[in-house]
Amino acid sequence: MTLNLEDGTGVADADSYVALAGYQVYGAARGWVLETDDAANEVNLRRAFDALNRNWMYLGKPVQVDQAGAFPRFLWEGIPKAIISAQCELAFLIQGGLDPFATGDGSTSEIIKIGPITIGGDTLPTDAGRIKAVEGLLRPFLGSGPGFVRMIRG
Repeated sequence: MTLNLEDGTGVADADSYVALAGYQVYGAARGWVLETDDAANEVNLRRAFDALNRNWMYLGKPVQVDQAGAFPRFLWEGIPKAIISAQCELAFLIQGGLDPFATGDGSTSEIIKIGPITIGGDTLPTDAGRIKAVEGLLRPFLGSGPGFVRMIRG
């Protein structure tokens, strides 16, 4: 099944920011060995697209109410190159076994005490992994997300 590309106008049924050929060029430039089956690469790109749109909160507002992806947004014209690169990075990590939608209970039994302050249970960070290659590309676009907290002076 061919990918439905987001062309920068807010396509309602888009399922990728990058074409398969673009992903293959990106991967080849980095020495990656991608799946030999194009359909498997497209599945990885779709899962990466879904993860980018669900797992992070971006600055600005989408240009269309019913667009499938988080981009395009009013703050940036079209689809930024870093978003396309982030999708490629994430698709390759998914090929390697990463599940961007993995769930955990988020609990910990550790307690940290510093003077009169005690932190434990749900207030401690979980052992949920961070995807640094992707987060580094997304950083300029994030309002908040895994490992990020948006600070506003009040």
